[in-house]
Amino acid sequence: MTYKANKPVTIKSIAKELNISFSTVSKALNNDPAIKEETRRLVLNKANEMDYMPNSLAKGLRSHSTKTVAVIFSDIENPVLAYIFCKILTQMAEHGYTTMIFDSQFNENTERANILTVLSRQVDFIILEPTSMNPDNLRLLSKMSNRLTLQGVHYETMNCHHVHVDYAHGGYLAAREMLSNGHRNCLVITESLSFPTSKEFVLGIEQAYNEYGIPFNKDMVKTTHSSITNGFQVIQELWDHDKNTFSVPITGVLTFDDILAYGVYKAAIQYHFRIPDDISVIGFDDNPISAFSMPPLTTIHLPKDKMAENHINILQSTLLNESTETRFFSTAPTLVARGSVRNLLEKKRC
Repeated sequence: MTYKANKPVTIKSIAKELNISFSTVSKALNNDPAIKEETRRLVLNKANEMDYMPNSLAKGLRSHSTKTVAVIFSDIENPVLAYIFCKILTQMAEHGYTTMIFDSQFNENTERANILTVLSRQVDFIILEPTSMNPDNLRLLSKMSNRLTLQGVHYETMNCHHVHVDYAHGGYLAAREMLSNGHRNCLVITESLSFPTSKEFVLGIEQAYNEYGIPFNKDMVKTTHSSITNGFQVIQELWDHDKNTFSVPITGVLTFDDILAYGVYKAAIQYHFRIPDDISVIGFDDNPISAFSMPPLTTIHLPKDKMAENHINILQSTLLNESTETRFFSTAPTLVARGSVRNLLEKKRC
Protein backbone atom coordinates (compact mmCIF):
# COMPACT_ATOMS: atom_id res chain seq x y z
CA MET A 1 0.00 0.00 0.00
CA THR A 2 1.31 3.44 -0.89
CA TYR A 3 -1.03 5.53 1.30
CA LYS A 4 0.06 6.62 4.78
CA ALA A 5 -2.08 5.40 7.68
CA ASN A 6 -1.53 8.59 9.67
CA LYS A 7 -2.98 10.78 6.93
CA PRO A 8 -6.73 11.21 6.33
CA VAL A 9 -7.97 9.05 3.49
CA THR A 10 -9.57 11.12 0.72
CA ILE A 11 -11.25 10.39 -2.57
CA LYS A 12 -8.04 11.53 -4.22
CA SER A 13 -5.94 8.97 -2.31
CA ILE A 14 -8.38 6.17 -3.21
CA ALA A 15 -8.20 7.21 -6.87
CA LYS A 16 -4.39 7.17 -6.72
CA GLU A 17 -4.36 3.67 -5.21
CA LEU A 18 -6.66 2.33 -7.94
CA ASN A 19 -5.10 4.43 -10.70
CA ILE A 20 -8.48 5.71 -11.80
CA SER A 21 -9.96 9.21 -11.98
CA PHE A 22 -11.16 11.26 -9.01
CA SER A 23 -14.61 11.66 -10.57
CA THR A 24 -15.01 7.89 -11.05
CA VAL A 25 -14.28 7.26 -7.36
CA SER A 26 -16.62 10.05 -6.31
CA LYS A 27 -19.46 8.72 -8.47
CA ALA A 28 -18.90 5.16 -7.25
CA LEU A 29 -19.03 6.23 -3.60
CA ASN A 30 -22.28 8.09 -4.28
CA ASN A 31 -23.85 5.14 -6.15
CA ASP A 32 -24.02 6.95 -9.47
CA PRO A 33 -25.84 4.62 -11.93
CA ALA A 34 -23.39 5.64 -14.65
CA ILE A 35 -20.68 3.62 -12.90
CA LYS A 36 -20.41 -0.09 -13.67
CA GLU A 37 -21.17 -2.46 -10.78
CA GLU A 38 -17.71 -4.01 -11.05
CA THR A 39 -16.04 -0.59 -10.71
CA ARG A 40 -18.33 0.42 -7.86
CA ARG A 41 -17.46 -2.70 -5.87
CA LEU A 42 -13.76 -2.18 -6.55
CA VAL A 43 -13.94 1.37 -5.20
CA LEU A 44 -16.04 0.45 -2.16
CA ASN A 45 -13.71 -2.41 -1.25
CA LYS A 46 -10.65 -0.17 -1.50
CA ALA A 47 -12.38 2.58 0.50
CA ASN A 48 -13.21 0.05 3.21
CA GLU A 49 -9.67 -1.32 3.16
CA MET A 50 -8.25 2.19 3.60
CA ASP A 51 -10.78 3.09 6.36
CA TYR A 52 -12.20 5.92 4.29
CA MET A 53 -14.58 8.21 6.18
CA PRO A 54 -16.64 10.66 4.09
CA ASN A 55 -16.47 14.31 5.06
CA SER A 56 -20.15 14.85 5.91
CA LEU A 57 -19.67 18.59 6.44
CA ALA A 58 -18.06 19.14 3.05
CA LYS A 59 -20.70 16.96 1.44
CA GLY A 60 -23.39 18.94 3.23
CA LEU A 61 -22.02 22.24 2.02
CA ARG A 62 -22.22 20.96 -1.54
CA SER A 63 -25.75 19.60 -1.16
CA HIS A 64 -26.94 22.37 1.20
CA SER A 65 -27.81 19.69 3.77
CA THR A 66 -25.67 18.07 6.46
CA LYS A 67 -28.52 15.72 7.51
CA THR A 68 -28.09 16.83 11.13
CA VAL A 69 -30.48 18.17 13.77
CA ALA A 70 -29.18 19.92 16.89
CA VAL A 71 -31.11 19.87 20.18
CA ILE A 72 -30.08 22.38 22.87
CA PHE A 73 -31.74 21.72 26.23
CA SER A 74 -30.97 23.17 29.66
CA ASP A 75 -30.89 19.91 31.59
CA ILE A 76 -30.34 16.75 29.55
CA GLU A 77 -30.41 14.65 32.74
CA ASN A 78 -34.10 15.45 33.12
CA PRO A 79 -35.92 12.21 32.16
CA VAL A 80 -38.65 14.07 30.27
CA LEU A 81 -36.15 15.96 28.10
CA ALA A 82 -34.07 12.81 27.58
CA TYR A 83 -37.22 10.98 26.48
CA ILE A 84 -38.12 13.71 23.97
CA PHE A 85 -34.58 13.73 22.57
CA CYS A 86 -34.55 9.93 22.13
CA LYS A 87 -37.89 10.05 20.30
CA ILE A 88 -36.56 12.72 17.93
CA LEU A 89 -33.29 10.85 17.40
CA THR A 90 -35.05 7.56 16.62
CA GLN A 91 -37.63 9.03 14.24
CA MET A 92 -35.19 11.22 12.31
CA ALA A 93 -32.62 8.41 12.04
CA GLU A 94 -35.16 6.54 9.91
CA HIS A 95 -34.77 9.36 7.38
CA GLY A 96 -30.97 9.44 7.50
CA TYR A 97 -30.59 12.29 10.00
CA THR A 98 -28.14 12.43 12.87
CA THR A 99 -29.40 14.21 15.99
CA MET A 100 -26.92 15.91 18.34
CA ILE A 101 -27.70 17.09 21.87
CA PHE A 102 -26.17 19.97 23.84
CA ASP A 103 -26.68 20.89 27.50
CA SER A 104 -26.79 24.61 28.37
CA GLN A 105 -27.06 23.89 32.13
CA PHE A 106 -29.33 26.94 32.61
CA ASN A 107 -26.36 29.19 31.71
CA GLU A 108 -26.62 31.92 29.05
CA ASN A 109 -22.90 31.81 28.20
CA THR A 110 -22.96 28.04 27.78
CA GLU A 111 -26.08 28.36 25.65
CA ARG A 112 -24.37 30.96 23.44
CA ALA A 113 -21.37 28.68 22.98
CA ASN A 114 -23.70 25.82 22.05
CA ILE A 115 -25.54 27.95 19.50
CA LEU A 116 -22.28 29.09 17.89
CA THR A 117 -21.09 25.49 17.72
CA VAL A 118 -24.19 24.19 15.96
CA LEU A 119 -24.21 27.12 13.55
CA SER A 120 -20.58 26.41 12.65
CA ARG A 121 -21.56 22.82 11.85
CA GLN A 122 -24.16 23.95 9.34
CA VAL A 123 -26.93 21.86 10.91
CA ASP A 124 -30.23 21.57 9.06
CA PHE A 125 -32.42 22.32 12.07
CA ILE A 126 -32.12 23.55 15.67
CA ILE A 127 -34.41 22.83 18.62
CA LEU A 128 -33.72 25.18 21.53
CA GLU A 129 -35.08 25.47 25.05
CA PRO A 130 -33.92 29.04 25.85
CA THR A 131 -32.22 29.69 29.19
CA SER A 132 -33.62 33.22 29.56
CA MET A 133 -35.77 35.91 27.99
CA ASN A 134 -32.59 37.82 27.09
CA PRO A 135 -32.77 38.23 23.29
CA ASP A 136 -29.00 38.35 22.67
CA ASN A 137 -28.56 34.61 22.13
CA LEU A 138 -31.75 34.34 20.09
CA ARG A 139 -30.45 37.03 17.72
CA LEU A 140 -27.78 34.57 16.64
CA LEU A 141 -30.61 32.45 15.23
CA SER A 142 -32.48 35.27 13.52
CA LYS A 143 -31.64 33.91 10.07
CA MET A 144 -32.81 30.38 10.91
CA SER A 145 -36.52 31.25 10.77
CA ASN A 146 -38.17 28.12 9.37
CA ARG A 147 -35.37 25.86 10.66
CA LEU A 148 -35.74 26.68 14.36
CA THR A 149 -38.11 25.42 17.04
CA LEU A 150 -38.24 27.03 20.48
CA GLN A 151 -39.50 24.84 23.30
CA GLY A 152 -41.13 26.17 26.46
CA VAL A 153 -42.56 29.68 26.60
CA HIS A 154 -43.84 31.54 23.54
CA TYR A 155 -41.45 34.17 22.15
CA GLU A 156 -43.72 36.50 20.20
CA THR A 157 -40.74 38.37 18.73
CA MET A 158 -39.32 35.20 17.13
CA ASN A 159 -40.80 34.20 13.78
CA CYS A 160 -40.10 30.48 14.14
CA HIS A 161 -41.73 27.22 15.16
CA HIS A 162 -42.82 26.80 18.78
CA VAL A 163 -43.55 23.78 20.95
CA HIS A 164 -45.14 25.73 23.77
CA VAL A 165 -45.59 24.17 27.20
CA ASP A 166 -47.98 25.93 29.60
CA TYR A 167 -45.84 25.93 32.75
CA ALA A 168 -48.03 28.67 34.22
CA HIS A 169 -51.02 26.33 34.07
CA GLY A 170 -48.91 23.60 35.66
CA GLY A 171 -47.92 25.89 38.53
CA TYR A 172 -51.57 26.92 38.89
CA LEU A 173 -52.74 23.29 39.11
CA ALA A 174 -50.10 22.44 41.72
CA ALA A 175 -50.93 25.44 43.90
CA ARG A 176 -54.68 24.90 43.54
CA GLU A 177 -54.27 21.31 44.71
CA MET A 178 -52.45 22.51 47.82
CA LEU A 179 -54.91 25.32 48.52
CA SER A 180 -57.97 23.13 48.02
CA ASN A 181 -56.56 20.83 50.69
CA GLY A 182 -56.11 23.69 53.15
CA HIS A 183 -52.41 24.44 52.64
CA ARG A 184 -51.96 28.21 52.77
CA ASN A 185 -48.26 28.36 53.70
CA CYS A 186 -46.33 26.70 50.89
CA LEU A 187 -42.64 26.73 50.11
CA VAL A 188 -41.74 26.95 46.40
CA ILE A 189 -38.43 25.47 45.20
CA THR A 190 -37.64 26.34 41.61
CA GLU A 191 -34.94 27.20 39.09
CA SER A 192 -33.73 30.80 38.76
CA LEU A 193 -36.62 33.07 37.77
CA SER A 194 -34.55 34.22 34.79
CA PHE A 195 -35.26 30.78 33.31
CA PRO A 196 -38.50 31.42 31.35
CA THR A 197 -40.45 28.31 32.32
CA SER A 198 -39.50 28.72 35.99
CA LYS A 199 -40.88 32.24 35.92
CA GLU A 200 -44.10 30.99 34.31
CA PHE A 201 -44.37 28.24 36.95
CA VAL A 202 -44.29 30.79 39.77
CA LEU A 203 -46.74 33.10 37.99
CA GLY A 204 -49.19 30.20 37.81
CA ILE A 205 -48.81 29.63 41.56
CA GLU A 206 -49.49 33.31 42.22
CA GLN A 207 -52.62 33.11 40.06
CA ALA A 208 -54.03 30.30 42.18
CA TYR A 209 -53.33 32.20 45.39
CA ASN A 210 -55.05 35.28 43.97
CA GLU A 211 -58.13 33.24 43.06
CA TYR A 212 -58.31 31.92 46.61
CA GLY A 213 -57.88 35.44 47.99
CA ILE A 214 -54.75 34.44 49.90
CA PRO A 215 -51.62 36.64 49.89
CA PHE A 216 -48.67 34.98 48.17
CA ASN A 217 -45.43 35.37 50.11
CA LYS A 218 -42.68 35.77 47.51
CA ASP A 219 -40.07 35.29 50.23
CA MET A 220 -41.13 31.64 50.26
CA VAL A 221 -39.83 31.20 46.71
CA LYS A 222 -36.37 29.62 46.89
CA THR A 223 -34.30 29.31 43.71
CA THR A 224 -31.64 26.69 43.07
CA HIS A 225 -30.40 24.42 40.30
CA SER A 226 -32.30 21.18 39.95
CA SER A 227 -30.81 18.29 41.91
CA ILE A 228 -31.74 16.08 44.84
CA THR A 229 -28.89 17.61 46.84
CA ASN A 230 -30.08 21.16 46.22
CA GLY A 231 -33.67 20.30 47.08
CA PHE A 232 -32.41 18.79 50.33
CA GLN A 233 -30.27 21.84 51.11
CA VAL A 234 -33.21 24.23 50.77
CA ILE A 235 -35.07 22.24 53.41
CA GLN A 236 -31.92 21.96 55.53
CA GLU A 237 -31.55 25.75 55.60
CA LEU A 238 -35.11 26.12 56.87
CA TRP A 239 -34.80 23.44 59.54
CA ASP A 240 -34.45 24.48 63.19
CA HIS A 241 -32.20 21.79 64.61
CA ASP A 242 -32.78 22.88 68.20
CA LYS A 243 -36.57 22.72 68.00
CA ASN A 244 -36.56 19.84 65.49
CA THR A 245 -39.04 21.59 63.23
CA PHE A 246 -39.16 24.17 60.43
CA SER A 247 -38.01 27.68 61.29
CA VAL A 248 -40.89 29.09 59.22
CA PRO A 249 -44.52 27.92 59.21
CA ILE A 250 -45.01 25.71 56.14
CA THR A 251 -47.31 22.79 55.48
CA GLY A 252 -46.59 22.21 51.80
CA VAL A 253 -43.77 22.31 49.22
CA LEU A 254 -44.19 22.96 45.49
CA THR A 255 -41.19 22.08 43.31
CA PHE A 256 -40.29 22.96 39.73
CA ASP A 257 -39.50 19.32 38.98
CA ASP A 258 -39.68 15.91 40.62
CA ILE A 259 -35.91 15.82 41.21
CA LEU A 260 -36.17 18.74 43.65
CA ALA A 261 -39.11 17.00 45.31
CA TYR A 262 -36.90 13.95 45.90
CA GLY A 263 -34.61 16.30 47.83
CA VAL A 264 -37.54 17.06 50.15
CA TYR A 265 -38.10 13.31 50.58
CA LYS A 266 -34.42 12.93 51.47
CA ALA A 267 -34.76 15.68 54.11
CA ALA A 268 -37.82 13.90 55.53
CA ILE A 269 -35.69 10.82 56.16
CA GLN A 270 -32.83 12.90 57.58
CA TYR A 271 -34.94 15.02 59.94
CA HIS A 272 -37.65 12.50 60.75
CA PHE A 273 -40.70 14.37 59.48
CA ARG A 274 -43.39 12.53 57.55
CA ILE A 275 -44.82 13.06 54.08
CA PRO A 276 -47.72 13.90 53.88
CA ASP A 277 -48.57 13.87 57.60
CA ASP A 278 -46.17 16.71 58.46
CA ILE A 279 -45.39 18.20 55.06
CA SER A 280 -47.22 17.79 51.73
CA VAL A 281 -45.21 17.78 48.50
CA ILE A 282 -46.09 18.26 44.82
CA GLY A 283 -43.52 17.82 42.05
CA PHE A 284 -43.54 18.71 38.36
CA ASP A 285 -42.88 16.69 35.17
CA ASP A 286 -43.97 13.21 36.36
CA ASN A 287 -40.65 11.38 36.42
CA PRO A 288 -41.40 7.65 35.87
CA ILE A 289 -40.06 6.70 39.31
CA SER A 290 -42.33 9.20 41.11
CA ALA A 291 -45.14 6.67 41.21
CA PHE A 292 -42.87 4.37 43.22
CA SER A 293 -41.59 6.85 45.82
CA MET A 294 -42.79 6.45 49.41
CA PRO A 295 -45.39 7.82 49.45
CA PRO A 296 -46.10 8.06 45.69
CA LEU A 297 -45.46 11.65 44.63
CA THR A 298 -48.33 13.86 43.50
CA THR A 299 -46.97 15.73 40.50
CA ILE A 300 -47.75 17.72 37.37
CA HIS A 301 -47.55 15.51 34.30
CA LEU A 302 -45.75 16.95 31.28
CA PRO A 303 -47.21 15.41 28.08
CA LYS A 304 -43.81 14.26 26.81
CA ASP A 305 -45.23 12.02 24.09
CA LYS A 306 -47.24 14.90 22.65
CA MET A 307 -44.27 17.26 22.91
CA ALA A 308 -42.04 14.78 21.06
CA GLU A 309 -44.77 14.23 18.46
CA ASN A 310 -45.02 17.99 17.88
CA HIS A 311 -41.26 18.32 17.40
CA ILE A 312 -41.18 15.42 14.95
CA ASN A 313 -44.16 16.87 13.06
CA ILE A 314 -42.28 20.14 12.57
CA LEU A 315 -39.03 18.41 11.58
CA GLN A 316 -40.63 16.10 9.05
CA SER A 317 -42.83 18.76 7.47
CA THR A 318 -39.87 21.15 7.16
CA LEU A 319 -37.00 18.82 6.28
CA LEU A 320 -38.79 16.03 4.43
CA ASN A 321 -41.78 17.78 2.87
CA GLU A 322 -40.03 21.17 2.46
CA SER A 323 -42.96 23.02 4.00
CA THR A 324 -42.44 26.73 4.64
CA GLU A 325 -45.35 26.99 7.07
CA THR A 326 -44.43 28.18 10.57
CA ARG A 327 -46.04 25.91 13.14
CA PHE A 328 -47.15 26.57 16.71
CA PHE A 329 -48.11 23.75 19.06
CA SER A 330 -49.19 24.18 22.67
CA THR A 331 -49.47 21.46 25.31
CA ALA A 332 -51.04 21.72 28.76
CA PRO A 333 -49.77 19.79 31.82
CA THR A 334 -52.18 17.82 34.00
CA LEU A 335 -52.27 17.01 37.71
CA VAL A 336 -51.52 13.44 38.79
CA ALA A 337 -52.81 13.06 42.35
CA ARG A 338 -51.09 10.36 44.37
CA GLY A 339 -50.25 10.13 48.05
CA SER A 340 -48.03 13.08 48.97
CA VAL A 341 -50.72 15.69 49.79
CA ARG A 342 -52.66 15.65 53.07
CA ASN A 343 -56.14 17.15 53.32
CA LEU A 344 -55.94 19.58 56.26
CA LEU A 345 -59.61 20.51 55.91
CA GLU A 346 -60.74 17.01 56.89
CA LYS A 347 -58.71 17.35 60.07
CA LYS A 348 -60.49 20.59 60.94
CA ARG A 349 -63.94 19.09 60.31
CA CYS A 350 -63.11 16.24 62.62
